[in-house]
Amino acid sequence: MLTGGIPPAESLMASIVLLPKPGRDPQLVENYRPISLINTDLKLFTKILSLRLDRLLGSLIHPDQVGFIPNRQAFENTRKTADLIWYASAHKVPSLFISLDAEKAFDRAEWPFLFSLLEHLGFPSAYVAAVQALYSSPSAQVVIPGTDGIPFNIRNGTRQGCPLSPALFALFLEPLLQHIRLDSSIRGILIQGNEYKLSAYADDVLLSISQPLSSLPNVLRILSDFARLSGYIINMDKSEAIPIHMGEGDISLLRSYFPVAVSLTSIKYLGIHLSTDPGQLYDVNYAPLLSRIKRDLENWDKYAISWMGRIYCIKMTVLPRLLYFFQALPIAIPPEDLHRLQRAIDKFIWRGKRHRISRATLYRPKDAGGLGLPCLLSYYYAAQLAQIVGWHTPPGRHRWVDLERALMFPDDPSLWIWLSKTHRTLLRTTCPAIVNSIRLWDKLAAKCDLSSFPSPLSPIIRNKAFLPAYSAKAGRGWMDSNISRFHQLYPGGSFVAHAELSATGITSLASLLPYMQLKAFASQPHVKAAALSPLTPFERLCKSSSYPKGLISTLYRSLTSLLDWRELTYIKAWEKDLGEQLEREEWLDIWDSMRIVSVCTTHQEQLVKTIFRWYVTPVQLSRMSPPTPDTCWKGCGERGSYIHLWWTCPHTQHYWTGVQTLLSTVFGRHIPMDPWAFLLSRPNPDLSRQEHKLMAKITLAARRLLALEWNCPQVPSSHRIHSLIQDVQIMDKLTALARDSLPAYYTTWAPWIDHMGHAVMT
Repeated sequence: MLTGGIPPAESLMASIVLLPKPGRDPQLVENYRPISLINTDLKLFTKILSLRLDRLLGSLIHPDQVGFIPNRQAFENTRKTADLIWYASAHKVPSLFISLDAEKAFDRAEWPFLFSLLEHLGFPSAYVAAVQALYSSPSAQVVIPGTDGIPFNIRNGTRQGCPLSPALFALFLEPLLQHIRLDSSIRGILIQGNEYKLSAYADDVLLSISQPLSSLPNVLRILSDFARLSGYIINMDKSEAIPIHMGEGDISLLRSYFPVAVSLTSIKYLGIHLSTDPGQLYDVNYAPLLSRIKRDLENWDKYAISWMGRIYCIKMTVLPRLLYFFQALPIAIPPEDLHRLQRAIDKFIWRGKRHRISRATLYRPKDAGGLGLPCLLSYYYAAQLAQIVGWHTPPGRHRWVDLERALMFPDDPSLWIWLSKTHRTLLRTTCPAIVNSIRLWDKLAAKCDLSSFPSPLSPIIRNKAFLPAYSAKAGRGWMDSNISRFHQLYPGGSFVAHAELSATGITSLASLLPYMQLKAFASQPHVKAAALSPLTPFERLCKSSSYPKGLISTLYRSLTSLLDWRELTYIKAWEKDLGEQLEREEWLDIWDSMRIVSVCTTHQEQLVKTIFRWYVTPVQLSRMSPPTPDTCWKGCGERGSYIHLWWTCPHTQHYWTGVQTLLSTVFGRHIPMDPWAFLLSRPNPDLSRQEHKLMAKITLAARRLLALEWNCPQVPSSHRIHSLIQDVQIMDKLTALARDSLPAYYTTWAPWIDHMGHAVMT
C-alpha cells in the first residue's frame, strides 16, 4: 500500500454491531449505536501508521486541540474554559461560550479534502498513498443474528475502529480551527497579549468569543465555508451557548438573529456542566455525581458480590467517574462530602458489618502490602498535585498553563509556589483553580514530604530575599538566563562561574556587580544547603518539565504509602508470632506471591484473609464476650490464638506434616517445615522460581482447606487437599488457554502432573 497497491476488498469491509441506546425506542434506527469492527491485519497496519504520525501531531496540531493528541488530555480544556468564564465574569468582559454540535462529524469528512490536506502539509507520497489505499473501496455490513449481512459501500468519513482515524480527523479539523484563530474579525478573550478563542476535543468544539454580536456572524461564515469544502456540518440549532456579562437587550438580539440555544445558567462540555456562576460549579457537577454513586452502591449491595469483587467494583466503576471530575474541575471539594462517600463505600465493602482490616492496609497499593481500595481524598489530592506538575511545562505546550501564568503575571505559578510564605509576593489573582491548587500545595507540601523550604527549586526571580531579581523588570532579565532556581547555582557542587553567566548574553548577568550580588546571596548557609540538597520525588517530577503518563497513579501511590511498611499492624503481629523480623525485600516477595499465585478471586481472597489475619479466634471471641472460653477449638486445651490455630496446635502440626510430606514427594527432596513458606508463601531459596510457584499453589490449597473448617473440632485430612489443588490447577489451565501461555503452565505444574500420574499407576 505504500507504493500505491490496493488491499483486497474483503479486508476493507467492516462488520457493524448495533447497540441500543438506553431509554430509547428500539423500533427506531437512530436509537442504535453502531460499533464497527474492521479487519485485524488492517488494524495492525494502521496502528503502525498512527504511531509514526503521533511523533508529529504535537507540532502539526495547535494546543487548543487536545483530543487523541499524545501528551494532551481532556481536562486541559475544561480547566481552561472554567478559568476563562471566571475571568470574563470577574473582569466584566461581554463574552459568549458556544458548544458546537457537529452532525456526525467523523462520518462527514470528505476524502478529497483530506487527501489534499495531507499533501499540502507535506506528508510523504508513500504515506498519502497508504491512506488513500485504505479508503479506496471500503464497505460495511450490519451484523444481525439470524440474517445474512448485505454489504454496502462507504463514500466518506474516517473509519470507526481504525487506530489512524482520530489523528486523521484532528488533521482534517485543524484548518477550520486555524481560520477561526487567525480571523481578526472574531474576537476572543484577550489576557496578557494571548487570545483565547476556542477549545477542542476531537469534534467537541467550544468557542470563547468576546464582542459576540459582531464576532458570531463571522464564525458562522467560516463554518459555512468549511462545510462546503469538507462536508463538516455544524447543527447550530442543537448548539448551546452561555452569555457572560451581556445585557438583556444583547441576549434578546442573539436569540432573535442566531440559531443557537442560549442558556443563562450552564452548558455541558465534555461531560462537565460549565456554569455562568463559577461559584455554582460544585453544586451542578459534584452534588449530582455523588448522589448517583451512592444510589449505585445501594443497588449493587443487593447482589451476591464477593468481598474482593466489591473492591473491584469501586476501582473499575466508581473511581474513573470521580477521577475525571477531579481533573476536569479544579475546584475545592468539602472533605466531609468525600468522607461521607468513603463511608458509603466502606459500608458497601463490608456489607454493613464491622471492618476486619484497617483502612491504612486497605488503601495501600497491593505491591506495598495493601489491597488497593481507592482513598478518595488522596486521589483528589493526587489529581490536583498532578496539575501543579503541569504548571512546570514549557510555555506554549499547554494552553491552560499559559492562561494561568497570564492570570498570575508578573509572577509564575511554577516559581511562586516554591517560595516560603514570608518571601512570596502578593497573590495577584482570585482565580478559583489557581487559588485551590495553591491552597492544597501549602497544605500538603510539608505534611506529605513533597518538598522542604527552602527547596532546591526555590526561585531567584521575584524572591523578596534577593532584591536584584525581585522587580518585574529585573525578573524578565533573569528569566532569560540559565540561572533561575537555587539548584542551578551550584552545578557540579561549585558556584557557577562568571564566564558561564556571561556566555548567556544577558546584560544584567554579564557585568561583575550582578554576579557578585548573586554570589553573596548564594553563599548564605541556608541558600547553599538548599541548592545542594537532593530533590524529592515530587521535585524531580516538576523539574522534568513534563506531564508523564501515569502521573496521578504515581502521586497517589506516594500519598498512600507514607506509612512505613513496618507500621502495618499485621506485619507486627506475624513477626511477633513467628519470632523473626523480615527485611522489606522478603515482605515484597510475600506480597508479590500473594498477587500472582492465582487469578481466581476465591483463591485471592483466601490469601488476603490469611496474611491480613482476618479469621476470628477463640481469644478474640473471649475478649468480645467474656463468658466465652478462649481455648482451642481442636480440643488441645491451649489458648486459641491466631498462630496457634494456624500453626502451633499439635493437631494442626500433624496436618502440616502431611502437607510437608506431599511437597517433599512432589519435588523429590526434603522441604523444611517453615511457617513463613507454608502460611505466607515466602520463597524457599533452595527451590527454583517455577518450583516456588507450584509450592505457593499447593500451600494455598492447604490453607484454603484449613480455613474451610476453621472452627471445626477436627483438622481436615490431608487427602482432601488433592481436590482443592485440582481446583487451582484447572483455574491455571483455563487462564493459560485464555492468555495463550500453555507452555509456562506445563513448566510450572510438571512435577505435580508427574506425581499424580505416578500415583495413578501405583
